[in-house]
Amino acid sequence: MTRWAGGIVAALFGMVAVALAQGAYPSRFVTVIVPFGAGGNSDVLGRIFAERMGQRLSQQFVIENRAGAGSNTGLTALARATPDGYTIGIATSSMTINPHIYKDKMPFDPVKDFQPLLLIAKQPNVVVVNNSIPAKTLPELIEFLKVNQNESYGSSGIGTSLHLCMEMIKQQTGVKITHVPNRSSAAVLQDVIGGHTRIACDNTSTALAQVKAGTLRGIAVSSLQRLPDAPELPTIAETLPGFEALTWHSYVAPAGIPKEALDKLTAELKAVFAEADVQRRLKELSVAPSGITGAEFHDFIKSEVVKWGPIIEKAGITAPN
Repeated sequence: MTRWAGGIVAALFGMVAVALAQGAYPSRFVTVIVPFGAGGNSDVLGRIFAERMGQRLSQQFVIENRAGAGSNTGLTALARATPDGYTIGIATSSMTINPHIYKDKMPFDPVKDFQPLLLIAKQPNVVVVNNSIPAKTLPELIEFLKVNQNESYGSSGIGTSLHLCMEMIKQQTGVKITHVPNRSSAAVLQDVIGGHTRIACDNTSTALAQVKAGTLRGIAVSSLQRLPDAPELPTIAETLPGFEALTWHSYVAPAGIPKEALDKLTAELKAVFAEADVQRRLKELSVAPSGITGAEFHDFIKSEVVKWGPIIEKAGITAPN
């Protein structure tokens, strides 16, 4: 073989090697950081998608729960991970709320430090009350709170959508009610059932079961439309026009991941999202499927950052010590 021919062969082998390398993603397991503890909706959704992604791509997608600081611990680890497509994670509305609470202590930028992959779903909240409270509608509850200013409401933590839902109601109606943060949504509902804090605005996935069982009274939901699973419950927006306070769940990656990995992850996540069984499981969790990706999802994140700033500032919410 001549040197010239040998050079061509070597070049061809090099091109083939590059092509194979480019088509090999993922060639090893992918870590999925969930910035909350096991068992919550973010963890459940993360696992549903991770399992199917692993099956579709013949590589493990391994869940790593890294809870703490209102999701900041896990999201900071994700933002600082090598942007090679082998570390991705779950992000929720807390990613766009926390910058207004932690301010100069915020360890990442929610817009610049992440590459949006897929907005899985949005989850409404529902205002619930202990059955001893006479109010059966939101206007009646507002009037009740104007007279009874010693009432309190529970949430699963400072800066959660459960907390901000009630703060938005306070700001738009002028009622007085004290916030009592708790350790989890389940603990909040038990307190409301027990009459310790008689009001909450909690995720539909946990609160609706109590409403349907009659242990709590449902007042109104925080989405713009009524819920298919509970059409009898009016929206808060029917009383306070334009009112919307949702939790959302998504897959994101560190900013700067290679286009090959980005394209593969986005395409596969969209394919999993479209599966009938996955849609069924989303419905069981009482979340509203979304499915947006790319620039549309990026714009959504930016709009959420803008939305929560004035509400948090007016409420005077600051990070826990």
